[in-house]
Amino acid sequence: MTDGTVQVNGRVYAWPREPVVGVCIDGSQPAHDDEPGYIEEAVRAGVAPYFKNMLENGTNRLGDGVVPSFTNPNNLSIATGQPPSVHGINGNFFLDVDSNTEIMMNDPELLRAKTIFAEFQRRGAKVCVITAKDKLRRLLGDGLSHGKGGAINFSAEKADEASISENGIGGVIRFVGKQVPEVYSAELSEFVFAAGLKIMARDRPDLMYLSTTDYIQHKHAPGTPVANAFYQMMDGYLASLDKLGCTMSDVSAYGTG
Repeated sequence: MTDGTVQVNGRVYAWPREPVVGVCIDGSQPAHDDEPGYIEEAVRAGVAPYFKNMLENGTNRLGDGVVPSFTNPNNLSIATGQPPSVHGINGNFFLDVDSNTEIMMNDPELLRAKTIFAEFQRRGAKVCVITAKDKLRRLLGDGLSHGKGGAINFSAEKADEASISENGIGGVIRFVGKQVPEVYSAELSEFVFAAGLKIMARDRPDLMYLSTTDYIQHKHAPGTPVANAFYQMMDGYLASLDKLGCTMSDVSAYGTG
């Protein structure tokens, strides 16, 4: 770092003065054109005071997601600052015409642009990236150096398999104090937040990115009791991260599948 900024894929980012936490709440429909939004409905129910404060006193903007509106393309657009036409992850799967088989797009070799996380680490930042599912973890972790003192990058889905050499952290289950949740559960996303909070308190990384799963949003509409309880859970963790002195710079709600 020389001038307090980092340039990645033609975009300029400021060096964090305090830990910056970005969150992608997968599948989180925002309020738009009289349609109810998950965050807004939780605020209306009185169970999300932190989200309420963000909506009223923070920056609240509605942006376009990338097409197709799937998990991997949108997360990688956040992580690279570029659309799928640049970073190359244009779906969750692609058809290999040679073998006529469907291939999941979770191989970092398919990524055509460097991530913000990798470039910030190269410039000396402490980086932590935690995902709900492992299919996304490998893509977001592309270019990161792990090992002792390196970046932390693991998924809640395979938290029990995390090692210092491969993920920058070991003993995750004991450290977080939670067992590995079912993949299709609200608890998978809660594990992401619980781990992020523990790591922030212990290591204070400069840049942290937390990505949830959209399991709840696929089953429960905005404002329903289960949906509100899910956002109440996240609200508590975000408030706790804020109390640790973090800048919640990008709580991103995308309608991804």
